[in-house]
Amino acid sequence: MRKIPTIFDRDYTGKKHYVIDKPMATIPPTAMATEKLDGTNVRCTVRSGTCVRLEKRRNPSREQKKNGITEPWYVDADEQEYSANKYIFEALRNTSFEYTKDGEYSGEAIGPKIQGNPLGLKKHQIYLFEERMLFAIKFDVPTLKYEDLRDFLKMRRSFLNTEVGIEGIVWWYAGQPVGKIKTGDFE
Repeated sequence: MRKIPTIFDRDYTGKKHYVIDKPMATIPPTAMATEKLDGTNVRCTVRSGTCVRLEKRRNPSREQKKNGITEPWYVDADEQEYSANKYIFEALRNTSFEYTKDGEYSGEAIGPKIQGNPLGLKKHQIYLFEERMLFAIKFDVPTLKYEDLRDFLKMRRSFLNTEVGIEGIVWWYAGQPVGKIKTGDFE
C-alpha cells in the first residue's frame, strides 16, 4: 500500500512538524471518511474464506530513500523470524475471513501488544481495508476546513472503543485511500 497523503501541508521549522492551514490533498466530495487505526499494516491473501498468506509492510531504509525508493512494500510475515510477528499471527487467528471474497486485502493488525494498544483492545485482530469492514468505521465529517477538522478530531471517539479518541481519519475513494489527517497532526 502506498503512503497516504496528509491533507494539509506541514510546518517543518519546529521540532514537531504540525500541519498548517494549507490544503495539500484533494478529497472528492463523495469520498468515504473512516477511522484511522493505529497498528501494523498487513496484507492478507484470502481464498475460500481462509487467509492463505500474511504479509507485513516494510518501509524503505534511509539508504534506500537516498537511492529514490520512497514507497513501502510488503514482505511475507514469518512467525518464527521476529518476536513481534507473533502478535500479527495472533491477530490473524482471531480474525474471521468467512464472508471475505477471494483476493488480496491490506489491513491493520491491532491489539494489546501492537503499537502500544492506543485503542485499549483486549484481543488482537486484523481489520481489513475492504468495503464491508470500512463501512463499520465510517462517519460523516462536517467539513474539510482546518479548524473544523481539528475540533472534530479532538472530540471524536473510536468505533472500536468509545473510551478513547480516534487516531485520525482516512478518506477512501473508488476503493483507494486518497487522504488522511491525524489528531496529533495539529498543534
